[in-house]
Amino acid sequence: MSENQDCYDRWAELYNRTMGPSYYSPQMDLLRRALLPGLRQNAEILDLCCGTGQLIKPLVEQGYEVTGLDLSEKMLAVARTNAPGARFVHSDVRSYREDNRFDAIFSTSASLNHLSTIDDLRKVFDNAVASLRRPGRFVFDLNHPGQLAKWWQGRPTEGEITPGCAWMVTPRYETEEQSGAFRVTMFSQPDRLSGTQRFAAYIRRPVYGLMSRRRFVGLRLKMIQNFNRFEPTWTREDVDFPVVGHDLAAVRSVLSSVGFDEIRMETIDGDPNIDDDHSAHFICEKVG
Repeated sequence: MSENQDCYDRWAELYNRTMGPSYYSPQMDLLRRALLPGLRQNAEILDLCCGTGQLIKPLVEQGYEVTGLDLSEKMLAVARTNAPGARFVHSDVRSYREDNRFDAIFSTSASLNHLSTIDDLRKVFDNAVASLRRPGRFVFDLNHPGQLAKWWQGRPTEGEITPGCAWMVTPRYETEEQSGAFRVTMFSQPDRLSGTQRFAAYIRRPVYGLMSRRRFVGLRLKMIQNFNRFEPTWTREDVDFPVVGHDLAAVRSVLSSVGFDEIRMETIDGDPNIDDDHSAHFICEKVG
């Protein structure tokens, strides 16, 4: 996990401005549907792999006592700014537990796919069930092998061009190895520009603004793939985030073995039929 920590440290500020906010709405809708019903107003909630804390702020504003845990110190530094009313812990998700402390625990954005073995997942689940009070609920999502094989084809899937920065995400997955990675490619404008470079940036700004429209997503991604042809002085950095496609039946079996009493799987919209177009969202109960 130390390699992932370094990757997320390098991505923290960009993630906070781009993917963190864009993922907020559907993930928050999931929590409202699957995690929050039945919780007391000042319930204690744990966000595992909290990133930059976009989901924590509204929970604190609703009166919940929220702890955010992450292995990336820079992600946590940004999260503390986004949600100053929360408590944050710098720790490995495989070793953190506080027995009988929390009323609910969640982990979103397929963060647990970064764990490389089913034994790693067992450690997380064992800690989660121990950290929950009775009754307690644990909600998390995973990208599964069928979904990864269908969609992670080594082609860019999203990206943006903004003043001074451009980025894209390229996911890939090897079915036989049941593993892959998503690559974040980032381009950064130099801190100092010559007069000619400032003028060129001024001229290109309307083009980049036009490319930000939804209808031009394909053209925008092609432009970012060849971005150093347009901006040869910008710095490029590629960061890989390894993932593993865990078998859903095996994950469910481990959840049961560590002590969760009720387990169900749904899509983010609540459909119990998990297909290759959707990730699997687990809703696990530790009943009273």
